[in-house]
Amino acid sequence: MAEEETEVTVDEDVPENFAALIARDLMVIFQKQMDLDTASVEAAAYIWKNAGTTGKVGYFIDATEMWLETQSAGEKYAALCWLAIANQSANNEDYDTFLHMMINSIVKGYYNLEKPDIEYKGKKYSTYTSIVSNIFINMVGLNPTNGEIASNIFSIFIRNEMDLSAKSTAEEKDTGSSIIPTDMQDLYDDVISYISDRGIFKPSPMSGTEENPNEHIQDLCERLRSNRRFIMQEVINERALEKRKQIELDLKNQLASAEEIVMVDPKFTDGLSLFVKEKRYNFKYLSVEKVRMTLQLLGSITGAVYFLLGFMGYLDVHWVDGFVVCLVMLGLVRILLSRKQLKLFYPTDISKELEENSTAFINVMRNMSQEQMEHFMVRQIKLERNQKYLTMVPEYVKYLYAIIPDRKSMMISVDELSELVENSEIEVAKQLRGQ
Repeated sequence: MAEEETEVTVDEDVPENFAALIARDLMVIFQKQMDLDTASVEAAAYIWKNAGTTGKVGYFIDATEMWLETQSAGEKYAALCWLAIANQSANNEDYDTFLHMMINSIVKGYYNLEKPDIEYKGKKYSTYTSIVSNIFINMVGLNPTNGEIASNIFSIFIRNEMDLSAKSTAEEKDTGSSIIPTDMQDLYDDVISYISDRGIFKPSPMSGTEENPNEHIQDLCERLRSNRRFIMQEVINERALEKRKQIELDLKNQLASAEEIVMVDPKFTDGLSLFVKEKRYNFKYLSVEKVRMTLQLLGSITGAVYFLLGFMGYLDVHWVDGFVVCLVMLGLVRILLSRKQLKLFYPTDISKELEENSTAFINVMRNMSQEQMEHFMVRQIKLERNQKYLTMVPEYVKYLYAIIPDRKSMMISVDELSELVENSEIEVAKQLRGQ
């Protein structure tokens, strides 16, 4: 058999005319077999056996180009071979792999400019565009029902290119360089443009009502256009769904766990009590400071009075005694009424402890959703140990938000937090009324 003549193993060198041998052998298979289905099965097996690797799939594409260049003599075999692979791929994973491998090779060859451009009706097209377009045209030329198969193959082209384009965009964002030329038209758009040009028919005025011989090409073009819109929208929807799922997964992973919330519960309670004490700190501090300054002032005034009495010679007070008393009083009030001597009367500064507890809770709070925060706040309002500082719970939440270093990293928005504070105020009011 011709198949045996050109069978090439992986270890053997590929002949220079390997593409021509593939083209010849496949033509022999279709010519020898009377039954088209049997010939298709045999042709698909031959293609997979002899060109079923990434290194050899290009030879089959070259064989396709050879058939198309012979026009009517070989165009039929190019279409039959592609149909054989496409039909067999539905039930055979190997042929499906080859079909995707072939399409991937064509797309890469298109963007890498591996084949020269051709000119058709005054426009420049890639040789790969011509190959794919003419294969589809010859498919429907053999049988209009093959338009469905051409449409399915075209769908793979669209998905392959959209994936490549997305990968290129991501790489360009990361590295500043694109893996595909940004000024090139997508291959699937180029194919539709070429087929559209092939389908143009201008009847001769001298021939009267001449039937359009390109009607099947125009129908194919419309079918591919419709398929392009559908597949592109489908890919966009799939990516949007994947992105949404990824965002939901990221949010789920970012959300605070129940264990974290339980562990940080005491930090909220301790922070709340420290926050209340810190709110009162300034008032207590100012009260003590006011008494201290008053006593210092009284001592200084007493010393000044004795000095004046001595200086003026009133009440038998000698000026030396008045001066000494003045110095003693000034010294005593500075020493005995200093902050250090009265430190027992000053309130304790707990700002450091408040910061530690608040920071510990904030690290979990930023990852809590609105629902988690609502449940947490309701539980805190009902806890017995928080009843003493119940009215300060909403204020403490506002304080926590105010000291968060990077508010954009929070799971909940400002509006959601405002709503949460308002709801907590309502819950506090209900708790105070005993409801």
